[in-house]
Amino acid sequence: GLLFGALLNLADGIFVGRGVGSDALAAVNIAAPLFLVATGLALMFGAGVSMVAAIHLLRGNQKAANINVTQALTVSVFLMTIVCILVYLFPEATARLFGGSDRLMPYVLDYMLWVMPSLLGCMVTFIGMFVIRLDGSPKFAMMCEIVPSVINIVLDYICVFPLAMGIKGAAIATSVSQLAGG
Repeated sequence: GLLFGALLNLADGIFVGRGVGSDALAAVNIAAPLFLVATGLALMFGAGVSMVAAIHLLRGNQKAANINVTQALTVSVFLMTIVCILVYLFPEATARLFGGSDRLMPYVLDYMLWVMPSLLGCMVTFIGMFVIRLDGSPKFAMMCEIVPSVINIVLDYICVFPLAMGIKGAAIATSVSQLAGG
């Protein structure tokens, strides 16, 4: 699952590097810490809730397991929404914090602001994969990671090359694919 999640970011790098150029590729890498924050939070909440819910399910307490899953999804999406709001309020400061320069700033802002919705999809996808596996559907959980990766690769190509949307197109492709996975 994580391998296909990594393909989402890798595809952006490949298509942006080939279709837009090295400065745009650097901008994608500057925005990368946002993906790491989202993935880290999602893995933390997903692993935690799957363990707690599994204990509740073993004890026959379905209601408590459902409440814990709802809490994990709600709190994690709330935290990521706060991160997104902060990035939208302070985009240049965020870009500079992650190493953006004046030369790269237009690319970083174009990518970062359009890729933020993907972080919410990432949270739901990763936490959902833990919960879906716990529910006894590991193949479905894997498909929730494979399908967005394929969607992203196809949309990256379409947005960057035929539609010539540049780095913004790659970010939109990532957001659409991650939200589809979520």
